[in-house]
Amino acid sequence: MNKPVQYLSADLLICSNSGEVRQGKQNIRLSPVNMRVLVVLIKQAGETVTRQHLFEQVWPNQVISDDALTRAIADLRAQLKPLSSETTLIKTRPKVGYSWQPPVKQISAEKTLDESTAKKKIGQVLLRYGGLFVLAVALLYGFLSWQLKSEPVALVVLPTEMTTTHVAVDALLKQALLATKGLNYLSEHAFKKHQGNPYPYFSHEFGVRWFIESRVENNELTLQLVDARTALVIYSEQHRVNSDEELNDKATAFVAFVAEL
Repeated sequence: MNKPVQYLSADLLICSNSGEVRQGKQNIRLSPVNMRVLVVLIKQAGETVTRQHLFEQVWPNQVISDDALTRAIADLRAQLKPLSSETTLIKTRPKVGYSWQPPVKQISAEKTLDESTAKKKIGQVLLRYGGLFVLAVALLYGFLSWQLKSEPVALVVLPTEMTTTHVAVDALLKQALLATKGLNYLSEHAFKKHQGNPYPYFSHEFGVRWFIESRVENNELTLQLVDARTALVIYSEQHRVNSDEELNDKATAFVAFVAEL
């Protein structure tokens, strides 16, 4: 089994496995798409990575608009700039692609920093108290870790925007979500009851992580994943569909993709 890989560059610790970027006591989490773009760039630090290569590595076998990559690069610059003293992290190569400027050092690590810190604290308790108390603490720690890992990810499925007579994709998405372990669907009643901007409200009150948007226009299906905290589209895919069966296949595959994030 491959060890999780971390990278050191421009005063940043980039944890590709957890999606986190750390600088001292500061810690941010990148979206899955933005982290994949960043990893492709830093693996070829100092070299120009073409837009085509980025599309092939980040969105394999998918038709993605140029705007998706442009938005991902803009998001990375905005999120990483406050953490680093480097003037330029990502340089644009006009009409070609992008390059990560600072040098990069790769680090292999089996455990994240948070896990190591937690185990260290447990070890200190072992030395100080010992016996049954330590056993109780260890059991409690294991139980809480299991609870956190097994807590389903909450999502909201927004109504499909449609200009054709196809079956509404949101109904197919809900069906796939309810059949998928690790995902928790929030009912329409809770969503419709709230007035105003729903994204931060449902993120805070219900722990909703993502919203799923769908649109069908002239047999073109668009599926998007929206971050509940920022209301930013973090992933989008488009497909040509000619039947309700194809719609169902694409909706099911999209939910499977979300479940793996």
